[in-house]
Amino acid sequence: MPKPGTTTDRGYGPEHRALRDDWARELKKVGSLPCARCGQPIHHGDNWDLGHTDDRTAYHGPEHQRCNRADGGRRRHRPPTPVRRTL
Repeated sequence: MPKPGTTTDRGYGPEHRALRDDWARELKKVGSLPCARCGQPIHHGDNWDLGHTDDRTAYHGPEHQRCNRADGGRRRHRPPTPVRRTL
């Protein structure tokens, strides 16, 4: 099911698209780049996403789609970190 709002509303506006296009040109030129999440190669023609930090303030670089999209699911289902109390 698609998420509501435009791609720009969701944080994938002109800046994101331009940076992704830059990475796509680099990937085509060199043939493969390491995934910013797992380190394994992403080859020209593979499906990939432009990965960003959890707070969406910066980009990591190209990530396999499976690495990028699985991370959101892992974070969503991760139990909260327990709070340590000191006396």
